[in-house]
Amino acid sequence: MNTQLLILSFFALATLLLVPSTTTTAQKFLQIERYGSAKTKKIFSGEEITYRLKGDDTWHTRVVEDYNIDQGMIITVDRYIKVDEISTLRFERNWPRAFGRQFFWFGLGWSFYGVLGTSFDGNPNTHYRWADAGVTGTSWAMSLLLPKLFRYKKVRMGERRRLRLVDIDFRP
Repeated sequence: MNTQLLILSFFALATLLLVPSTTTTAQKFLQIERYGSAKTKKIFSGEEITYRLKGDDTWHTRVVEDYNIDQGMIITVDRYIKVDEISTLRFERNWPRAFGRQFFWFGLGWSFYGVLGTSFDGNPNTHYRWADAGVTGTSWAMSLLLPKLFRYKKVRMGERRRLRLVDIDFRP
């Protein structure tokens, strides 16, 4: 009975010590909104963004340090970026690389079993066919081209999309 009371009092004391140490801080984030859609994408401090400014053709990649909500600016290590000046955001996709790997291994497996099947079928006149080489070559070409063609998703700001800085503050 005493050990149960001791364990219970330990957990109660630990809970009481942890509660005052947790603070509620405000969340600031950049939100990508699309007209007519409730689905949004949020970019928080500490995340990396790749963007292109209006009238500029080069892509810039920076880590977001903080947001200045009042002036509508993104604060990075070396510059301040006005949200209104961003024309396009770019995000890296993960699925093309995964599909590329699968196409490579598919082609390798197709050739392996094609050679294996023609070697052990008992007929000396069967050889590795051009059709097998075509399937392997096509799948290997797809494994190289797919990640190159579909690597990035570009989100252009304009009439249907916009960037908005949001500050959720819990203080009165």
